[in-house]
Amino acid sequence: GLHQMILEFTPRTRAKYYEVVEVRTQRSTLHLHLHGCGVEPSLVVSPDSGTLDLGHVMVGEILHGTFTLKNNSEIDLQYGISLLSEKSDVVQAFSGPSEIGNSNKSGILPFQCTPHTGNISRGQTQEITVKFHPDHKDTYKDVVIVNLLNQPQETRIEVKGCSWTGSMFVLGARDPAPSVTLHTLVPEIEDLAAEPEPEEMKGEFWVVFICSLSAPKQTFNETISIGNCRGAGVIPDSLNSIDKAPKPSGDFAFEPLKADYGPLAKALTFNPQKGSVESCATVPVSFQFCPPKELAEVGARLQFNTLLTLKGETVEQFRVNFVVEIVK
Repeated sequence: GLHQMILEFTPRTRAKYYEVVEVRTQRSTLHLHLHGCGVEPSLVVSPDSGTLDLGHVMVGEILHGTFTLKNNSEIDLQYGISLLSEKSDVVQAFSGPSEIGNSNKSGILPFQCTPHTGNISRGQTQEITVKFHPDHKDTYKDVVIVNLLNQPQETRIEVKGCSWTGSMFVLGARDPAPSVTLHTLVPEIEDLAAEPEPEEMKGEFWVVFICSLSAPKQTFNETISIGNCRGAGVIPDSLNSIDKAPKPSGDFAFEPLKADYGPLAKALTFNPQKGSVESCATVPVSFQFCPPKELAEVGARLQFNTLLTLKGETVEQFRVNFVVEIVK
């Protein structure tokens, strides 16, 4: 009769294997010479930095980014993709592990990957699309985990992105923060809202100068960036539209310091004081401060503010608070 024998080869290391299987019957002995080669799966991720920064987008719009998986193995590879925030042992409630940022208020994950499963032939690549769809202003991040079938190791890619209520935004300034000691070279930030807030005021931020009087006529510089994310993302309803959304530039303008500030009004200069920002770009703005002689005393803390107007998808105003700490 006919008998079927199933042989299983499970190598534990990358090596060549040889074995002889002896099959005996009452009349004869059969020797089967087995040969096998253990290969190690090799998956290369691009970008090789392990981080995919999707950039900036307006709330409610969708931004897409991609990374690639390349199979450098001698065999085909089956992969599966998941997000760290999807793990059942991770509690996600607007705060969590440092690897995971904030969640959407809707409960829908801000990041999604497609295709999340598939097969990559040897020597071939697979492009993975990451969709970023935030529902409120915030900074988001997550970790994409790539697993190979029957393999214990995993590959991780950090994904991150920022969303804004309007198309114009500010980077590099200090957000409102609790008071800290001068030992950190950051002065105590007090409540500067002595004037009533206009109803249209969108928020405020701080620019801090640490001025040393060790040399006369010093000018101290601080820099922020103003960006424009108009045109970076698409509105969900227009994903299948043939017409592309316009990508206009945005404008910004700082109000000059009021004359009520006396010598401080001429001590601070903006470079530039106003300008335009092209779509999906940023423009640096430098603040130059030269301490007035009559106010430059060691230990003095100078505080003043002005308004920044951003004109893009919407018109927004921000209070810019300047804090100057005079040290030796």
